[in-house]
Amino acid sequence: MSVPVSTRLDEETVAALDRAVAAGLAPNRGAVIARAVGEWLGRHSEEEIVASYRRRYSAAEPEQDDLIERLAAFSVAACLAERER
Repeated sequence: MSVPVSTRLDEETVAALDRAVAAGLAPNRGAVIARAVGEWLGRHSEEEIVASYRRRYSAAEPEQDDLIERLAAFSVAACLAERER
């Protein structure tokens, strides 16, 4: 069973879809969109998303390290100042 999904596309994209359908490249607009979504999901599966996050955050950036150090120093200083009151 399929579920209808509404979307908006610009006129040029719809015209290109219609030309592809008229040329016999696909049976209808929906078939082209369904295939495109399927391919996109294949490239952006849960595993791919996790792998992307791992690649992106596996090594801390120097700016982040500096920020973390400054925040930690501030927190320690704030705690010490609170104790002295």
